Amino acid sequence: MAKYKKNFLNSVIIKIEFYDNLPINEELPQGLIDIAIKNFPLFEPKPFIRKKYDFSNRGMKEAETFEGTNWIFHGKNREKSLTLEQAAVGIKYSKYSSFNDLKKEFFSVLDKISEMYPEARISRSGLRYINNIEFNEKNPLNWGKYLNTNLLAIFKVPQDKNTITRAFHNLELKYDDMNIRFQYGMPNPDYPSLIRKKSFILDFDAYLSGEQEISKMPDQVNKYHEKIEQLFENSIKDDLREKMNE
Repeated sequence: MAKYKKNFLNSVIIKIEFYDNLPINEELPQGLIDIAIKNFPLFEPKPFIRKKYDFSNRGMKEAETFEGTNWIFHGKNREKSLTLEQAAVGIKYSKYSSFNDLKKEFFSVLDKISEMYPEARISRSGLRYINNIEFNEKNPLNWGKYLNTNLLAIFKVPQDKNTITRAFHNLELKYDDMNIRFQYGMPNPDYPSLIRKKSFILDFDAYLSGEQEISKMPDQVNKYHEKIEQLFENSIKDDLREKMNE
């Protein structure tokens, strides 16, 4: 997607989850803070309280209370956020620059975690790209010149497609040990009213569950990105590519 002058991405997320909690609940080591603020200079820790409940035939009873802090850093314009939790580390971009920038910023933090906590084991990794394609055009359901017609078959189901209030698909794919959840369609921000806004979502969520080595994460993330890019290109037509290169 970086080969285009502009994109329709409204969210890009990369995230790693751990089998065992990192010991950062009460205090974040200065080494991690120093790495994080290089690219995410706004530091805003957020305390949390979580309650665990037990359920029985006598009803629900509170069992445990957990208190801690999510360590959150933002870009200077809040266009991106880094979140460090005991069980996970992730970055979310609302304004996306490039895959290379994403990797550089994420792995600078993950490499530091690996250095400080060599016993850390990954239980899940994932990369997600959410495209929201919007145009100010008269017919909100007419996507034939922009998108692969196979994605538009749902619009043919009703006799009168102008009765549609929402049209959304969830397609699950598996490539060796990699999974991709592809969600696409028109969720309609005005639901349950009729569709008035010309807005189409292409949401690609690639992930792998199971133990993974931190040292192999760069290659795994490259695989996610490569497959997502292939699926995106298969989903669009040249008229949309022209729009993205204007």
